[in-house]
Amino acid sequence: MAAKLNRRKFLAASAVALTAPSIIRARNANEKLNLAVIGVANRGAENLKGLGLTQENIVALCDVDPDNAKKARDQFSKAAFYTDFRQMFDKAAKGIDAVVVSTPDHTHALPACIAMSLGKPVYCEKPMAETVAEVRHMRELAAKYKVVTQMGTQIHAGENYRRVVEIVQSGLLGDITQVRVWNSSKPVGGKRLATKPSAKFDLDLWLGPTKAEFFEAEVNKSNWNFAWPHFHWRWWWEFGGGTLADLGCHYIDLPYWALRLTSPTSVSATGSKNYAGDNTTPDVMQVAYTFPATKTRPAVKLSWEHGVTGPNGGKDIYKGYDSGILFEGTKGKLVADYGKYLILPGEFAKGFKAPEKSIKPSIGHHKEWTEAIKGNGTTLCNFEYSGRLAEAVLLGNVAYRAGKEIRWDAEKGTTGDASADVFLSREYRKGWELPK
Repeated sequence: MAAKLNRRKFLAASAVALTAPSIIRARNANEKLNLAVIGVANRGAENLKGLGLTQENIVALCDVDPDNAKKARDQFSKAAFYTDFRQMFDKAAKGIDAVVVSTPDHTHALPACIAMSLGKPVYCEKPMAETVAEVRHMRELAAKYKVVTQMGTQIHAGENYRRVVEIVQSGLLGDITQVRVWNSSKPVGGKRLATKPSAKFDLDLWLGPTKAEFFEAEVNKSNWNFAWPHFHWRWWWEFGGGTLADLGCHYIDLPYWALRLTSPTSVSATGSKNYAGDNTTPDVMQVAYTFPATKTRPAVKLSWEHGVTGPNGGKDIYKGYDSGILFEGTKGKLVADYGKYLILPGEFAKGFKAPEKSIKPSIGHHKEWTEAIKGNGTTLCNFEYSGRLAEAVLLGNVAYRAGKEIRWDAEKGTTGDASADVFLSREYRKGWELPK
């Protein structure tokens, strides 16, 4: 059975998460952590380079594809290697202090939940999980076991996002009621093959909890030179959530942080699949979110577009912003991406003076997590914050797949529409269920 959105447990857990410190025990600042990394190539390889992880002990590596993991195995030759994370937890849990999850989306939730249920802090790649139900369950367990968590939205640690947040929260742009986010990224078309899979690793382990048969796809590698099971899975609903799930948490993170957004009340989505291939997620998509007013700001409408140039040809209007976030205030506007921002319009920009810096520089996204485990500081992208962000992002896919506008009741965890709620969760194969 899929993880249930139990209202009483979820609300209680959320309340605990907002007040409880995310540390498991006090540690000596110089004491090294024993880390396990699940998924050690591609994103996993990048995480293994992260400041914070490199300064700790990597005691266990896990990857379903031993060949793909060769570089990491050579680099951390003393670490035990596993192909099944369930066996890793069974055999080595006592010697593991914390866990990094860098697997495909469909296998994020289970290892993260096992780790948290064992009292282990977790660093998990975005978008936390494949479904809304899984994200909520992860938030619940993080609160229940009071473990340090961090989602892998590394851009959150950058200086540019901090400066934009300071400007927006200073009120210099006036009241912001509209945010437009666009991304020009397009998926790579793929043709599902009927031939016997050629992968030389355990296909059953790669599937994990997913109730689907493994299949391979012939993809156009002109843009992305990755094997299908290690990258292109994200454009099939069985394993990922398309471009929105892939990049939404990075870009929508900025307005979420700056405007202190929580849960949308309504979400609608349209899109189309125009590329050659039988991938199932849309390569062109538009999502409209409505966030209710709070005591400190008016209601906010946030739009997401991918595979297109952006609002009113944003790519052309805002030179250098092929992907961007546009804040529209009653006094002025601001357009930003990962590394820069621009104040608009010109006349307003001439007299604009940025507020004094108030958000401290990050010590590093991974290091925030490892230091918080040791009792030094907190994580900004913990599962309480990131869970709300990931939930909103994934609700865009729910609305798209339902083919209708959905009304989201965050308190009850339902759209009130059975035909839409079916996309909030999924069923699991026997032996791959989430721990309670």
